[in-house]
Amino acid sequence: MIILALALGLITWQGWQRLDSQQQRLDELAQQAQNSASQQAVSELESRIEEGEAERSQALESTVSELRSELDSYRSDINSTLDEVLTQLSQEQDTDERDWLHAEAAYLLRLANQRLQLEGDVEGAAALLRTADARLADADNPALTPVRREIANELAALDAVPQVDRTGIYLALNAQQERVAGLRLSQEIEERAVTSSIEQPPTGTFQRQLARFGEELKDLVVIRQHDEALEALITPEQESYLRQSLRLILEQSQLALLKEEPELYEASIDKALELLNGYYDTEREETQSVIARLQELKQAEVKPELPDISASQQALASFIDNRFESRRQDGGDA
Repeated sequence: MIILALALGLITWQGWQRLDSQQQRLDELAQQAQNSASQQAVSELESRIEEGEAERSQALESTVSELRSELDSYRSDINSTLDEVLTQLSQEQDTDERDWLHAEAAYLLRLANQRLQLEGDVEGAAALLRTADARLADADNPALTPVRREIANELAALDAVPQVDRTGIYLALNAQQERVAGLRLSQEIEERAVTSSIEQPPTGTFQRQLARFGEELKDLVVIRQHDEALEALITPEQESYLRQSLRLILEQSQLALLKEEPELYEASIDKALELLNGYYDTEREETQSVIARLQELKQAEVKPELPDISASQQALASFIDNRFESRRQDGGDA
């Protein structure tokens, strides 16, 4: 039993030794196989990395080439688009400049009509028409020919309007007032009773005051025909009142001149002539000179007939409306 046990132990130990030896060999073989596989894997990995790098380099070069091509194309498109935009802006700028000229001419024509209708300024209206025509000439558009034709006709009509020297007429009337102050009254004036109403200062508007002066003047003096000259019978107060009435009448004619009221202007001068012929010595040369000068001033054209210069304004307004309507339609079609 002991020998059998020893033999069994020996056999077991030998078997263990063999098994351990085989295990070591297997480990070595496995290690060698693992090392060989690792080297092969590393080699394959290196090969793949090299292939990937080559592919990436090729892809990068291709991408860079494509980006450069696209950038060049994009830059070319931008330059082309920029040229088109600049050309369009240049055209629009030219169009806007012409529109400004049209608008300025329209404003000048409207101002010329207002100057003529409200102020009666013929020369100012003509100057504005000429300036408007110059603006239309700068626009250089044959379609504006009808407008410029109307302006030419209106300038000719304004040139035909008689020139009124209001300053000269006003000063001439003022000079006659000063001369009237030195004229002698007629010796055929008889004194009459003076009513108490003369001592009261006149009230009311200028025309009512003059009418009142005329009524009171009739109560002061009366004209009588005599074969021989009579000594003046009018008092100094009555003479002053008469001269003051004549002065106020001439001032009224000056006011009518400035306000361009021809009816009142002529009526005032007629009233002044009536007083001169009725109460002043018309046989004296200075009196006749004043009467003749007033009759000459009465013929002056206080408010000449003014022409209608609105045709050019209407023609230009129609041109501008048609121009914008055509643009609107072109924009809608586009």
